[in-house]
Formats: sequence, C-alpha cells, structure tokens
Amino acid sequence: MVASEMTTSGCSARNEAEQGRQREEIEEILSLDPRNNLSLEQQYDLLTSVEQKRALEKLVLQSEADIQAFSLFLKLPTMALLMLNLVFAYNYAMRGLGSSSHFTNAALPFTSYAIHAEHPIIATELSIISLQFTIYLLSSRRWDWASKAGLIGLLFFSAMHALICRKNGAAELVWWILPAMNLAVVSYAQLNMRRSQRSIERLAHRVYKPKDE
Repeated sequence: MVASEMTTSGCSARNEAEQGRQREEIEEILSLDPRNNLSLEQQYDLLTSVEQKRALEKLVLQSEADIQAFSLFLKLPTMALLMLNLVFAYNYAMRGLGSSSHFTNAALPFTSYAIHAEHPIIATELSIISLQFTIYLLSSRRWDWASKAGLIGLLFFSAMHALICRKNGAAELVWWILPAMNLAVVSYAQLNMRRSQRSIERLAHRVYKPKDE
C-alpha cells in the first residue's frame, strides 16, 4: 500500500512537472508567436489565473514596444525627408526652376557632391523609405534574423538603384514599387498592432470579467 502511494505520488509529481513545462511553453508562445496553431484563447485557457495575468502583462508590454518602434520608424525618416526636401528646394531655386538642367546632377548646397538620378527628389525620398524599412526591421521582434538580413539587402540595393540609375523598362517598375512597398509595410504594421490590441482586450476580458457576468 505504501508502494502504491509512492507510485501515485511519483506519477502526480511527474504530471505536475509535465503540466508546468507545458505551461512554460505556452507562456513562451504567448510572448507571442502568432504562427502557433492554437488560438490565443485556447492557449490562455491552459494557464492558471496567475500565469494568465503575467502573460497578459507581457502582451501589453510587447504591444507598447511595437508602438514605440513604429513611432520611431515614422518620426525620424519624416524629419529626414523634410530636411532633404528643403535642401533640394534650395538647390532648384539656385539653379533656376525654369531650367531643364535641374532634373539631372543636382548638387547639394555648399558641396561638390551631385547625384545622378533623373529625378533627385524622388530618388532621395525613396532611399529614405528604404531607411524606414531598415529601422522598422531592426527594431521589430516580428521577424527572424534571416528575414531581416534578406530584406535589408534588398532595400540597400533598391536605395542604390534609386540614387544612381537612369530608369527605363524594367527599372521603371522597380522605381515605382518602392512607394508601394512602403505603404504595404506601414499597413502591415498598423494591422498587426491593431490585431494585437484586440487580442489583448479579449484576453483581459477573460481574466478580469465584470462582476455582473
């Protein structure tokens, strides 16, 4: 009988350890991997109330970090775009807005450096858009390093193309794809943050239910 009790207690301990390990895995997933097959609610139901609150706090912190990263992603390049537009407006004014020559080899003020794009303002802005991608990718936790490296390489190539290439044929397609890519990334980031916020609200409702329910 003693042996039976020891066996039962041993099985119980193993079961508790296994459940604890599973809860740790689920809690780690809640940190959060949206590619997991289980929905957030199903994952959440497998946790204790204390673990649910802790996981919810992690989700809130992660959402806040995403919002801060996205704000940085928008603010810094926006300021850079404003400054560059002022620089090129100065350059065009100095060379004469009525001259066709201002579309090629526009030089930065007080320097001898000139870029060779046919439309320097657009070229520079598209290069800054590539910088936006880079900032977002490096600050986001939603991408693994392999994806980040590949995308940053593509963006670097796109930026160089925008600055030095004269556009014709297939290159013209690449030229106009960049703004579309920027819109896609911004839309994805906003959609992702809204989806995370809705998930947090649903989980918070499950943890902190109103008293009249």
